[in-house]
Amino acid sequence: MCELLVGNLESGDRLEALIFSAIYLKWINTGQIPCFEDGGHPRPNRHAEISRLIFRELERIYCMKDTSLQEVLSIRKIHPCLPSFKAEFTASVPLTRIRDVAHWGDIPHDLKLQIKHTIQNKLHRNAGPEDLVATEAMLARITRNPEEYSEAFVEQFKIIHHELKDFSMLGNLTEQLESIKESFDDRSLSALTLFLECKERLDNLEESKDALDKSIDLLLKTAQSLNTLREVIVKGLESSLRNDVPDAAIAMRQKRFLNALEVVGGAQQLKENAESKNVSSWNGPLGSLFVGIRQLGLSGWKPEECTAIGNELLAWKEKGLSEKEGSEDGKAVWALRLKATLDRSRRLTEEYSEALPQMFPQKVEMLGKALGIPENSVRTYNEAEIRAGVIFQVSKLCTLLLKAVRSTLGSQGWDVLVPGAAHGTLIQKAIDRWAVVKQILCYLKGAPGDEVTAAGNNIKGVVLLQELPHLSHLGVRAGQEKVIFVTCEDDDKIADIQKLNGKCVRHNTTSNFPVKDL
Repeated sequence: MCELLVGNLESGDRLEALIFSAIYLKWINTGQIPCFEDGGHPRPNRHAEISRLIFRELERIYCMKDTSLQEVLSIRKIHPCLPSFKAEFTASVPLTRIRDVAHWGDIPHDLKLQIKHTIQNKLHRNAGPEDLVATEAMLARITRNPEEYSEAFVEQFKIIHHELKDFSMLGNLTEQLESIKESFDDRSLSALTLFLECKERLDNLEESKDALDKSIDLLLKTAQSLNTLREVIVKGLESSLRNDVPDAAIAMRQKRFLNALEVVGGAQQLKENAESKNVSSWNGPLGSLFVGIRQLGLSGWKPEECTAIGNELLAWKEKGLSEKEGSEDGKAVWALRLKATLDRSRRLTEEYSEALPQMFPQKVEMLGKALGIPENSVRTYNEAEIRAGVIFQVSKLCTLLLKAVRSTLGSQGWDVLVPGAAHGTLIQKAIDRWAVVKQILCYLKGAPGDEVTAAGNNIKGVVLLQELPHLSHLGVRAGQEKVIFVTCEDDDKIADIQKLNGKCVRHNTTSNFPVKDL
């Protein structure tokens, strides 16, 4: 792996080597590729040294002036899959605690043998992600009956489990931050303390109606403190890549914020508040969007554009809503100004989602076939990468805020996911909650799975009668298949569309009414 990657970084095949490496390491890290011993005896420090060598080469590429966005994206996906190369793992004899535990005096002989043969020997011969799985299974066994084994033995085994998670870079956010705490300066420690305090308060918050409003504020404060912590850590790194906060950790907090926002009324509540000239309730969602956009920039995706969008969001939030702006209605100007920034944010997420299909699918299919990866894992690779990251939550938040802005402006209620024009017979054929098309155009009452895109060339356009995030499963698949796709939420327009069922229509996303009778 190291020879393949490092050997191609100077050649014209650099991007291809990075993409293949990202795919391969992802499947290794998630257990999709089973690992087997090859008869060698490399201790875990060999893995850590290889990881450090790969990291240094990637770091050098990242900082080069001619490095493309696609290469930055690939590098970003490789780093979380590399084993840790902290000093304790590059030592000549690392992870020795397992040897002491395997010879613990007060445990049964058969347990000693099982620990020795399934974990200790395997770990010291050829360490891999499967060792963490074996250790978790053993930990579950020895903690099943609390008094069956001594407290000291159980505690030592828990430490081993923690060390392996640290080595595999699979610890949770708090564990990863604690593992690098010793390298923090006073400012970093202050930021870490604030984040951990917010996180603890959030984790302990009771699930009740009274706690809902508090949870929204606390979720935002937690995300903001995490953003501050990451910025502080990044400033101490040359490339902003190593040991910073994983995207998944930020995405999880963004998701919780979105769920809480929907519970208290979502876009409709925001619209009603804007109608009454009270836009303070918009500060939370706009602040959350700012954090999400900032994280994309810190991850290396168009940092200058992310900074510009972030500055606009802060400016509009500070400016607020005026009764009048010159001779214009203040609410309309405020909403139009905000809509422009939200559209800009959405374009940022769409550019990311368009980059992945250009980079990965063919290579995922090629490598997946060669390595025997399950077909579903190959087919959903791109979607999984998008949905697991902060980019997906940013897209969803943009959808919610744009819906609220459109309602505030009294706009038509159309949202274009995939632009274009086509004509043909408009048909809905209901099966359960969704529709399958036999002709050329369709309208749907609910978002289906693969059925629309699986229908092949028969489908040229889709009108979905509900909102849908631009980076949703169906939105991404429609874009890949070049299927024209719009959504509509206006009840009157939905009724007009349904009247066209079975008729020959023109589907043009540039029109005020994208579906018209021919």
